[in-house]
Amino acid sequence: MQEEILKLIELQKIDLEILRIERDLQKIPESLQKAQKERDQINKKLELLNTNLEEKRGQKKFFEEELQEEYQRLKKTQARLMQIRGTREYQLLLKEIEEIKRNNKQKEDEILKLMEEIENLEKDKDKLEKKLEEIEAIFNEEEQKFNKFCQELLNQKGKLLEKREKLIQKISQNLLKKYEAVRQKKAGIGIAPVINSICEGCHMAIPPQLYNELQRDNKYYECPHCKRLIYYKKIYVLEEEENKSLEHTQSLKR
Repeated sequence: MQEEILKLIELQKIDLEILRIERDLQKIPESLQKAQKERDQINKKLELLNTNLEEKRGQKKFFEEELQEEYQRLKKTQARLMQIRGTREYQLLLKEIEEIKRNNKQKEDEILKLMEEIENLEKDKDKLEKKLEEIEAIFNEEEQKFNKFCQELLNQKGKLLEKREKLIQKISQNLLKKYEAVRQKKAGIGIAPVINSICEGCHMAIPPQLYNELQRDNKYYECPHCKRLIYYKKIYVLEEEENKSLEHTQSLKR
């Protein structure tokens, strides 16, 4: 009786350790999260900056093409001016030339303004790209650390699963099925100790009669509240401590 309970207690320890490892595998370290967040933020800024930069370059190109057309129109208008004899038409062409020049000056100013904006955006882009390189380096380093950590956890899990497989061969199938069924439903805990009438699985008090029977340790019992398998803690905790003391004494004699 005690031997199978001890095996179940050991199995429970293994299963909880496996559960802890699986949870740790799902946790992304804060340092990696921070680097990932910064990288994503910079990439987003770069995306917006590149969009803005392309728009400015497009506007500049459009104004430059318009300006070239206006330069050609100005030359043609000035050439026509040389051929005009009438005063009224001459005055009209002069006015048109002045208008073209004024518009061209506005476009030139706009192009200069766009050139300055593009230059500033390109400087900002260079800064962001350098910062991104730094963050990428930090991210890659943290990712490598996390991957190494995960691999270590997976190795530990593999050893625990091997140990578990050997252990379950020594437990009766009916008892194992009961343990597994409860464990799946009760947050990974299929067997729990009881002390002072309290089930440490659900922290509820069990009936006095059941508590007395449990201390006899002559059959399997389950908690009436959480349905976990239960055992009297003092029996098995003391036995575990005696076993550890014996193992320690034997190791000193070697």
